[in-house]
Amino acid sequence: MKKALSLIILITFLAACSSKPNAQAEFHVRGNCEMCKERIDKTVLAIRGVDKADWNVETETIQIAYDSTVVKPVEIEKVIAATGHATTHIPMDTAAHAKLPECCQVNQGFAH
Repeated sequence: MKKALSLIILITFLAACSSKPNAQAEFHVRGNCEMCKERIDKTVLAIRGVDKADWNVETETIQIAYDSTVVKPVEIEKVIAATGHATTHIPMDTAAHAKLPECCQVNQGFAH
């Protein structure tokens, strides 16, 4: 009986620890260049539950694959905005934006 219970606990633990993307999101992120892309992608990929992040310089959109039981799109947008990049729903952190390289700065963000 103890072995069966231990096995059930182990399986439950492993299932809970394995984060698999089951959702996708796409939204606008303000940026200008390849340095912005590197910063945005790296920031999003560091978020627990995110499996894929690809920001497109030309369209200024990001495509994300994530585990919806771990993270929500608005949480991802908040993390991006904290780096100084405005998103569809969250304004950029102006202090963080002011610290970005000049080529990455813009006059205004999308969300106000």
